Amino acid sequence: MIRERQYVFLRLNLLLDMALAMLALVAAYYTRSLLALLLNGGVDVLPWWLPEMVPYDESHLLREYLWLFPTCAVLWPLALNRWGYYDLYDPRHTRSRRVTIVKASFLSTALLILFIFVFKQQFIARVVIVGMGIWITLALWLKESIMRRVLVRLHQQPEYQHAVVVVADEQMSALADRLIEHYRDWGVQVVQRLPWQGMQADVFAAALTQQPVDEVILAPAPGAYAAAPTMLYVCEQLGLTTRIIVDLYQPLICKMSTEIIDGAPVIELHPTTRNFAALTMKLFFDRSVAALLLLAGLPFLLVIALGIRLTSRGPVLIRQARVGQSGRVFAMVKFRSMVAQAETMRAALEQANELQGWAFKLRHDPRITPFGRVLRRFSIDELPQLWNVLIGDMSLVGPRPALPAEVDKFQLWERRRCSMKPGMTGLWQVSGRTQLPNADWVACDLKYIDTWSPALDGRILLKTIWVVISGQGQ
Repeated sequence: MIRERQYVFLRLNLLLDMALAMLALVAAYYTRSLLALLLNGGVDVLPWWLPEMVPYDESHLLREYLWLFPTCAVLWPLALNRWGYYDLYDPRHTRSRRVTIVKASFLSTALLILFIFVFKQQFIARVVIVGMGIWITLALWLKESIMRRVLVRLHQQPEYQHAVVVVADEQMSALADRLIEHYRDWGVQVVQRLPWQGMQADVFAAALTQQPVDEVILAPAPGAYAAAPTMLYVCEQLGLTTRIIVDLYQPLICKMSTEIIDGAPVIELHPTTRNFAALTMKLFFDRSVAALLLLAGLPFLLVIALGIRLTSRGPVLIRQARVGQSGRVFAMVKFRSMVAQAETMRAALEQANELQGWAFKLRHDPRITPFGRVLRRFSIDELPQLWNVLIGDMSLVGPRPALPAEVDKFQLWERRRCSMKPGMTGLWQVSGRTQLPNADWVACDLKYIDTWSPALDGRILLKTIWVVISGQGQ
């Protein structure tokens, strides 16, 4: 999970670099404009090596540079990535990152000048290109200094702490501490330390489920590896990112990566994919689609709200506590489709539950209002969850978020549903919805987690549109 924060930082870093590249072009253009005015005004303070320039009202108009904006927004990040600038960020490597910025700016500037020369872009001033290289170098240096300070201060705040449980043998605890120190600037906070000796699987699982946990670090002593596979399997079932300072386990479910700390191999087990580009695409797609749908659908949402208000007593919107990624509870927003006292009536209906297991469902639930039944049939009651997607609690596609009371009833293997951000729709919704048995429902969610890709999200969204239009919602 600490990598999640690094990925978020890298996404922001990439977007900011693209914006700075375009701003640097603007700054260089108007710098050249100022130099041209001074030169043609007879000012003798300019250096002798500056080329002759004519005012912009005669040539080099801004429209001639428009194609350079997207070009620079792509070229500079590509050049920076050439020297590993967007690899996982270590704030202690500030000097090497500044050197990388200089090299990337030199390469990008040289490529642009070569392009202008080969294709004879006579209205593109080379002074602007060189000036842009200088401006963006200075801007990126300043950004590095600011972002490092912001990063360190941000992760000192309690709400940005990264919860870690350490299970270590005495003689390995020092190495575990060095691993933690390696990520201290990213807000790593040890919330619990457990002894390796004598640790039982049930005790270990109970310790990991009694509080929010982002990551587990296991550090057994050499020769004391017998309990490691069992403990690793518990972590996999819970969907937790795990690091072990030994090389002994072949993951059954998770994806694996390794790194070296003080010469010792560390295995990291990921409950979901670590494809940076694909995850970035999913993030931007979720937020942008949610924002567009909320804005475009606002009149329709207001009509639905009015309909709820006129047809039954109670609030228009309800906020339900749901369990999100890593077991964190958030408030999910829905249109109210039941009577106001629905929760107090549930206990009397438990025996009529049509699903086996922890989930509760009644096809003809007496708590649902007539208007609410229409909303549910076309899944309109779910639309306010676009707000949850916009603020980052949910995704458009993912495992359906469960109630805290339902999560308490999960078997160990079912808790892996919480290893990925929950979604408004998912694989089970388009594979039979609530007609599926509870076990198959969970299996669909776990299959989605294990095989996730942008293409799978696209297929699920297209199928969801058909399910909603055809009125198959429940």
